[in-house]
Amino acid sequence: MNIYMMRHGLTDWNRSHRMQGRSDIPLNETGLEQARSAAEGMKDLPLDYIAASPLCRTQQTAQAVAAYHNLPVHKEERLIEMGFGKLEGTVVTEHPLCQCIFNDPCAYVPLEGGESYEDMLHRAQLVLDEVIRPLEQQNYHDVLLVSHGALIRSVVSLLTELPLADFWRNPPQKNCSSTVLSCTNGVITLVEEGRIYGA
Repeated sequence: MNIYMMRHGLTDWNRSHRMQGRSDIPLNETGLEQARSAAEGMKDLPLDYIAASPLCRTQQTAQAVAAYHNLPVHKEERLIEMGFGKLEGTVVTEHPLCQCIFNDPCAYVPLEGGESYEDMLHRAQLVLDEVIRPLEQQNYHDVLLVSHGALIRSVVSLLTELPLADFWRNPPQKNCSSTVLSCTNGVITLVEEGRIYGA
Protein backbone atom coordinates (compact mmCIF):
# COMPACT_ATOMS: atom_id res chain seq x y z
CA MET A 1 0.00 0.00 0.00
CA ASN A 2 1.19 3.49 -0.84
CA ILE A 3 0.56 6.30 1.65
CA TYR A 4 0.83 9.97 0.78
CA MET A 5 1.05 12.17 3.88
CA MET A 6 0.33 15.65 2.58
CA ARG A 7 0.74 18.86 4.53
CA HIS A 8 -2.10 21.35 4.15
CA GLY A 9 -1.85 24.49 2.00
CA LEU A 10 -0.68 27.90 3.17
CA THR A 11 -2.62 29.97 5.72
CA ASP A 12 -2.25 33.57 6.83
CA TRP A 13 -0.74 32.34 10.10
CA ASN A 14 1.85 30.30 8.19
CA ARG A 15 2.73 33.43 6.27
CA SER A 16 3.09 35.57 9.40
CA HIS A 17 5.03 32.81 11.26
CA ARG A 18 2.45 32.41 14.02
CA MET A 19 2.16 29.29 16.16
CA GLN A 20 -0.88 27.69 14.57
CA GLY A 21 -1.35 24.35 16.28
CA ARG A 22 -5.01 23.47 16.63
CA SER A 23 -6.33 26.96 15.95
CA ASP A 24 -8.76 26.46 13.07
CA ILE A 25 -7.25 28.80 10.48
CA PRO A 26 -8.48 28.36 6.87
CA LEU A 27 -6.35 28.35 3.75
CA ASN A 28 -5.64 31.74 2.21
CA GLU A 29 -5.79 32.32 -1.54
CA THR A 30 -2.27 31.02 -2.03
CA GLY A 31 -3.11 27.92 -0.01
CA LEU A 32 -6.24 27.28 -2.05
CA GLU A 33 -4.20 27.55 -5.24
CA GLN A 34 -1.57 25.19 -3.81
CA ALA A 35 -4.33 22.68 -3.00
CA ARG A 36 -5.76 22.96 -6.51
CA SER A 37 -2.32 22.49 -8.05
CA ALA A 38 -1.57 19.45 -5.88
CA ALA A 39 -4.98 17.98 -6.69
CA GLU A 40 -4.29 18.38 -10.41
CA GLY A 41 -0.88 16.75 -9.96
CA MET A 42 -2.40 13.80 -8.08
CA LYS A 43 -5.35 13.23 -10.36
CA ASP A 44 -3.80 10.16 -11.98
CA LEU A 45 -2.87 8.47 -8.72
CA PRO A 46 -5.24 5.55 -8.09
CA LEU A 47 -6.32 6.86 -4.69
CA ASP A 48 -8.93 4.71 -2.99
CA TYR A 49 -9.07 6.30 0.50
CA ILE A 50 -8.67 9.87 1.78
CA ALA A 51 -8.57 11.05 5.39
CA ALA A 52 -7.63 14.37 6.93
CA SER A 53 -7.24 16.11 10.24
CA PRO A 54 -10.55 17.71 11.29
CA LEU A 55 -9.17 21.26 11.00
CA CYS A 56 -10.44 23.49 8.22
CA ARG A 57 -7.09 23.88 6.44
CA THR A 58 -6.58 20.13 6.07
CA GLN A 59 -10.19 19.48 5.12
CA GLN A 60 -10.01 22.14 2.38
CA THR A 61 -6.79 20.63 1.04
CA ALA A 62 -8.18 17.10 1.09
CA GLN A 63 -11.45 18.12 -0.55
CA ALA A 64 -9.54 19.60 -3.49
CA VAL A 65 -7.90 16.23 -4.14
CA ALA A 66 -11.04 14.22 -3.41
CA ALA A 67 -12.94 16.11 -6.11
CA TYR A 68 -10.80 14.39 -8.76
CA HIS A 69 -11.37 10.92 -7.32
CA ASN A 70 -15.04 10.93 -6.31
CA LEU A 71 -14.06 9.92 -2.78
CA PRO A 72 -15.29 11.07 0.63
CA VAL A 73 -12.88 12.70 3.05
CA HIS A 74 -12.82 10.89 6.37
CA LYS A 75 -12.07 12.99 9.47
CA GLU A 76 -9.23 11.49 11.47
CA GLU A 77 -8.57 13.10 14.85
CA ARG A 78 -5.18 11.43 15.21
CA LEU A 79 -3.88 13.44 12.23
CA ILE A 80 -4.41 16.79 13.98
CA GLU A 81 -1.51 19.18 14.54
CA MET A 82 0.55 19.43 17.71
CA GLY A 83 -1.35 21.55 20.20
CA PHE A 84 0.51 24.60 21.49
CA GLY A 85 -2.10 25.77 24.00
CA LYS A 86 -1.66 29.39 25.07
CA LEU A 87 1.18 29.86 22.58
CA GLU A 88 -1.17 29.63 19.62
CA GLY A 89 -1.34 32.87 17.70
CA THR A 90 2.08 33.97 18.99
CA VAL A 91 4.67 35.04 16.42
CA VAL A 92 7.49 32.49 16.69
CA THR A 93 10.19 35.09 17.29
CA GLU A 94 8.25 36.84 20.08
CA HIS A 95 8.32 34.15 22.77
CA PRO A 96 11.36 32.18 24.02
CA LEU A 97 9.28 29.03 24.46
CA CYS A 98 8.49 29.08 20.73
CA GLN A 99 12.22 29.07 20.05
CA CYS A 100 12.62 26.17 22.47
CA ILE A 101 10.04 24.11 20.56
CA PHE A 102 12.17 24.22 17.44
CA ASN A 103 15.71 24.65 18.77
CA ASP A 104 15.71 22.46 21.88
CA PRO A 105 12.77 20.04 21.76
CA CYS A 106 14.21 17.92 24.58
CA ALA A 107 13.80 20.88 26.96
CA TYR A 108 10.32 21.91 25.82
CA VAL A 109 7.61 21.87 28.49
CA PRO A 110 4.23 22.93 27.07
CA LEU A 111 2.09 25.67 28.55
CA GLU A 112 -1.48 25.01 29.65
CA GLY A 113 -3.41 23.29 26.88
CA GLY A 114 -0.26 22.37 24.96
CA GLU A 115 0.91 18.94 23.84
CA SER A 116 4.31 17.52 24.72
CA TYR A 117 6.58 15.89 22.17
CA GLU A 118 6.11 12.62 24.02
CA ASP A 119 2.35 12.83 23.59
CA MET A 120 2.61 13.81 19.93
CA LEU A 121 5.01 10.96 19.15
CA HIS A 122 2.62 8.57 20.90
CA ARG A 123 -0.18 9.87 18.70
CA ALA A 124 2.00 9.44 15.60
CA GLN A 125 2.55 5.82 16.64
CA LEU A 126 -1.24 5.43 16.78
CA VAL A 127 -1.41 6.74 13.21
CA LEU A 128 0.97 3.95 12.18
CA ASP A 129 -0.72 1.24 14.26
CA GLU A 130 -4.39 2.20 14.19
CA VAL A 131 -4.79 4.07 10.91
CA ILE A 132 -2.25 2.93 8.32
CA ARG A 133 -1.82 -0.76 9.14
CA PRO A 134 -5.59 -1.42 9.38
CA LEU A 135 -6.11 0.27 6.00
CA GLU A 136 -3.67 -2.18 4.44
CA GLN A 137 -5.54 -5.03 6.11
CA GLN A 138 -8.73 -3.69 4.49
CA ASN A 139 -6.99 -3.99 1.09
CA TYR A 140 -6.65 -0.30 0.29
CA HIS A 141 -3.79 0.39 -2.11
CA ASP A 142 -3.26 4.16 -2.39
CA VAL A 143 -4.12 6.30 0.62
CA LEU A 144 -3.96 10.07 1.08
CA LEU A 145 -3.66 11.40 4.64
CA VAL A 146 -3.74 15.19 4.90
CA SER A 147 -2.10 16.44 8.07
CA HIS A 148 0.30 19.01 9.51
CA GLY A 149 4.02 19.74 9.66
CA ALA A 150 4.79 18.55 13.19
CA LEU A 151 2.65 15.40 13.00
CA ILE A 152 4.23 14.36 9.72
CA ARG A 153 7.71 15.03 11.18
CA SER A 154 6.69 12.79 14.10
CA VAL A 155 5.82 9.92 11.76
CA VAL A 156 9.12 10.34 9.91
CA SER A 157 11.01 10.49 13.22
CA LEU A 158 9.49 7.20 14.35
CA LEU A 159 10.18 5.44 11.07
CA THR A 160 13.79 6.63 10.93
CA GLU A 161 14.41 6.31 14.71
CA LEU A 162 15.47 9.95 14.82
CA PRO A 163 16.47 11.23 18.28
CA LEU A 164 14.19 13.92 19.68
CA ALA A 165 17.09 16.39 19.69
CA ASP A 166 17.19 16.09 15.88
CA PHE A 167 13.42 16.34 15.40
CA TRP A 168 13.71 19.56 13.38
CA ARG A 169 16.98 18.62 11.68
CA ASN A 170 15.00 18.99 8.49
CA PRO A 171 12.39 21.78 8.33
CA PRO A 172 8.68 21.01 7.97
CA GLN A 173 7.82 19.95 4.46
CA LYS A 174 6.46 22.63 2.18
CA ASN A 175 2.75 23.34 2.09
CA CYS A 176 0.88 20.79 -0.05
CA SER A 177 3.92 18.56 -0.48
CA SER A 178 3.71 14.88 0.42
CA THR A 179 5.84 12.45 2.36
CA VAL A 180 5.43 9.07 0.70
CA LEU A 181 5.33 5.86 2.75
CA SER A 182 4.90 2.21 1.86
CA CYS A 183 3.15 -0.44 3.92
CA THR A 184 3.70 -4.10 3.02
CA ASN A 185 2.48 -6.84 5.33
CA GLY A 186 2.32 -4.31 8.15
CA VAL A 187 5.87 -3.07 7.65
CA ILE A 188 5.86 0.70 7.06
CA THR A 189 8.83 2.36 5.38
CA LEU A 190 9.71 5.89 4.33
CA VAL A 191 9.98 6.22 0.55
CA GLU A 192 10.36 9.94 -0.04
CA GLU A 193 10.00 13.23 1.85
CA GLY A 194 8.44 16.43 0.57
CA ARG A 195 7.38 15.36 -2.90
CA ILE A 196 5.45 18.08 -4.71
CA TYR A 197 2.69 17.01 -7.06
CA GLY A 198 1.65 19.61 -9.58
CA ALA A 199 3.36 22.84 -10.61
